[in-house]
Amino acid sequence: MKTFKNALRLILLALLPLCAVAQTPTFVADKVIPLTGNGGYDYTFIDQPNHILYASHGTAVNVVDLRTEKQVAVIENMKGVHGIAVVNDLNRGFISDGKGAAVVAFDTKTFKTIKAIPVTGKDADGIIYDPFSKKVIVFEGDDNAAVIVDPVTLAQVGTIDMGGGPEFAVSDGKGMIYNNLEDKNSLNVIDAKLLKLSKTIR
Repeated sequence: MKTFKNALRLILLALLPLCAVAQTPTFVADKVIPLTGNGGYDYTFIDQPNHILYASHGTAVNVVDLRTEKQVAVIENMKGVHGIAVVNDLNRGFISDGKGAAVVAFDTKTFKTIKAIPVTGKDADGIIYDPFSKKVIVFEGDDNAAVIVDPVTLAQVGTIDMGGGPEFAVSDGKGMIYNNLEDKNSLNVIDAKLLKLSKTIR
């Protein structure tokens, strides 16, 4: 019996690496989609209902139709783009132009620029649309702030002091927005109803 138990242990130990391999997904490059333009890439955003991929690229945003896997447009004439957010109810998209101190609104059907919305602060970087508050929120790393933009009126309507350098954020769609502070190793929680900082998790 003791020999059997020892043999069973050895078999289990031998199988452990195989189990680990079986549970680890393997990703391989499937296709390369060429994009025009120069400069570095930053954020990408997928508009899932419309099967569109947006990629920020230097001073422009490349637009790719994921059904055909081809570039279909370029949103240009910005100074230094970062993130992209989409409000499908309004057929509008929003790009954070950090070097231009603006949020650029565009039409998601034609990909034409609607308006460059001036925003206070520096380094407009990460950007999201929060469906709960129905606001676009832009995170400014250099200014330790979040800027609130109304996607209907296309104007800045508020600012939140973040207490550190915010990077990217996610909304739970139910009234809470979570944003990491890259210089504080902490997470800020924003109350989307009040559009104020609720607490910081360290």
